Amino acid sequence: MPDQLYTAEELLAVAAAAYLHGRYDRDVLELRGTWAEHDEPRATRERLIADRLAEMDRAARTRAAREGRTYQPYSGGPVDWNTGDNL
Repeated sequence: MPDQLYTAEELLAVAAAAYLHGRYDRDVLELRGTWAEHDEPRATRERLIADRLAEMDRAARTRAAREGRTYQPYSGGPVDWNTGDNL
């Protein structure tokens, strides 16, 4: 069986792929280890969205109080530009 010869470019491609694969494996193992260290559940996309909506709601309530008006949750549809009232 003849010996296989590789070009410098082929050898570099194999070495780079092995390096990147090793880094990926290390990062995944580190992430899994971090998850295992903490008892609390990981945030889900739904929870992150709910947290953001609650934050925006708090900001809207604070702004309404600062401007001296009653807070009205947006229920859809047109809104008066000047008063912010739902039409």
